[in-house]
Amino acid sequence: MNKLFLLALFVSSPLFAQVLVTKEPEVEEKFNPYKSHFITYLGFEGLKYEVPFTFTGARESFSPHDQELWGGRIGIGEEIYLGGGITTTTRIEGYYLGTLFSQATNAGPEEDSVEYAYTKETGQVYGADASQSLGFIFDMKTKNPFLQEWDYLTVEPYVEYGIGIASAYNRINYAYDTGTTPTAAQEGYRLRVTDQIVNTKVGGGVNFTSSEGFFFFMKATVNRFDIIKRKSEGFSQPTGQPTELIDTTDKSVKMDPITIYAIGGGYKF
Repeated sequence: MNKLFLLALFVSSPLFAQVLVTKEPEVEEKFNPYKSHFITYLGFEGLKYEVPFTFTGARESFSPHDQELWGGRIGIGEEIYLGGGITTTTRIEGYYLGTLFSQATNAGPEEDSVEYAYTKETGQVYGADASQSLGFIFDMKTKNPFLQEWDYLTVEPYVEYGIGIASAYNRINYAYDTGTTPTAAQEGYRLRVTDQIVNTKVGGGVNFTSSEGFFFFMKATVNRFDIIKRKSEGFSQPTGQPTELIDTTDKSVKMDPITIYAIGGGYKF
């Protein structure tokens, strides 16, 4: 009787519960590229934007040309695995590019008679895009150069199509003045151009994804910037001529396609 009582007491005690319940060891789950994932990424890119500066002076002239702009792009999206190594990704992204480290240029020391000479060009483009891509993934074994270990890297070439809106702002400010007669030795040109843009793009790239979900990408896209409104404001004054004010609005402006090259990285989770 005493043995049965002691057995019942042991079974009902917390010690017995701790004996029965065992904790399974935690297993770190590796990133699985053959599943759907949300993604975040940040990239660095550059483009050449055609600026419509036109001025002919005695000492300086300007004509339409491509201006280099550099900046970044940030985005979020979802990558859906369709099976058979095929993926499709929807992304929403915003970007900004500008004339980094732009400086004014002045007359050199040989221009001793020049009291004031100044030229500066600035520009920027910013906007938002929505894009859809179709890719194919496969694994590649590679060696980690830092840890000296072999690991699998997922490679994903893809093509994409996108559409978005953007705004562009470009400005030039030029002045030349010898400090002598009021008009005969002076010329200047100032123009501010603001564009409203509808952008369609098509291109492709490749993602390299690690076993932890971090990825590096390279891509290039051809962008068609349809300028639906261009506002130009400023003035033009060739040497010895009166100042001509500029204030025009164009509803449709044609531009050649612009190629944007980008590199960056992100995380899939």
